[in-house]
Amino acid sequence: MFKIIANREVGPGIFQLVLNYDQLPQNPKPGQFFNIKVSQPGSDDPLLRRPFSIFDFDAAEKKVEFIYRVVGKGTKILSELEAETELDVLGPLGTPFSLNENKGNVHLIGGGMGIAPLYYLAKKLKSRNQKVYLGAANQAELEFFAEKFKGLGVELHLAAMEEKLEIKGSALVLWLNYLEKNTPDYVYTCGPEKMLAAVEKEALKNNIGGQLSVEKRMGCGIGVCLSCSCETREEDQKNKRACVEGPVFGLGEVVLSA
Repeated sequence: MFKIIANREVGPGIFQLVLNYDQLPQNPKPGQFFNIKVSQPGSDDPLLRRPFSIFDFDAAEKKVEFIYRVVGKGTKILSELEAETELDVLGPLGTPFSLNENKGNVHLIGGGMGIAPLYYLAKKLKSRNQKVYLGAANQAELEFFAEKFKGLGVELHLAAMEEKLEIKGSALVLWLNYLEKNTPDYVYTCGPEKMLAAVEKEALKNNIGGQLSVEKRMGCGIGVCLSCSCETREEDQKNKRACVEGPVFGLGEVVLSA
């Protein structure tokens, strides 16, 4: 059983959902997600669950956290649910990020709501030399994330499309601005697909390894419906499911829309 501890707005249309649980089949890893039924208690509308990437996890306190944006009927209903409400939740699901212990100098690049899964990853990478590049539409959307990442003691860089922070632009433009000065051993990225494609292209050009997490619509979350299929570059497996083989893939593994 999962029960809401907190469900509060932390930015314009952006909510932090904190759940308490009785038990999990296993502790979640960075990059995995949970599939949550977002209807009112006793209702099946909407029918399909929604996937939410893990923002933070605390095994001792039996808490798991998510950050989501209200974008449609399901997330609107979810945003209105109060503390103590019980939720129907499946997870953890999907393939996580690999922590790659031999990669000491790492860059994390997050755009928009793609920032959310990188926080739990950054916590697990805390012993590494991390540089974090975050971008969103405006400063208001970044404030909550910035405060959380600063708490980890990482080197943090911020950009916004509508106003100048370090630069005026996307997380991609921000990262490229620093790349020549500090080339990483490895990159992790999540955000809009065009951003992922550009990060991937630049990283591969510079012989930098890494992983990306795709954002896909998912019907079942367990690999049955195939609604989240991604075209791959592999001869022996033309498609992979974001909910099972992903959402985390290696750079160059899947075809991205540039």
